[in-house]
Amino acid sequence: MRRILLFLLVSLLVSNFSYAQENKTTENNSISISRQQLKEVVSENSFFNEKPAVFHPQCSSPRLLEKVLARIAQYYKEKPISSIVEQRKQVLMLKKLNGFEPIDINSFEPKTNYAVADRLIDIKINDGVKAADMSLCKSTGDREIYLLIYPQNNFYTIEIINFPGQPVSKDFTTVYD
Repeated sequence: MRRILLFLLVSLLVSNFSYAQENKTTENNSISISRQQLKEVVSENSFFNEKPAVFHPQCSSPRLLEKVLARIAQYYKEKPISSIVEQRKQVLMLKKLNGFEPIDINSFEPKTNYAVADRLIDIKINDGVKAADMSLCKSTGDREIYLLIYPQNNFYTIEIINFPGQPVSKDFTTVYD
């Protein structure tokens, strides 16, 4: 009986030793890349380094206004309202929204509009977009509607912030192509 137990113990030790040797050889066959090499490969081949295929839209651009108005009209079609007063507000919103003026992102005060400040920080930190690559526009009408323009997927995304009735701005976007 002792011999059988001794045999089982020795065979168990040998099998564990061979398993450890297998894992050691697979670890030695792995590729090791230094951080500097990884940065060079990423910087050379990253699609984030590519410039967008279109020019950076200006806040006073008629095409920008056209895209924003089309997105707002699409939103109104998706969310129909039965109240005549609300329908009139929608029509007036589209009529009075006649342009945007640029705002300097670096001098934008968060207390001016917390939703815009939060979104600016979110885009800078989470998406890695630099302030130099973004634009912030403010409507010239009665309502303070902001547009945040930033590069994404080889185009520019226009995010409509502080729009009445639209709580989440990251879902309320259009693409400038």
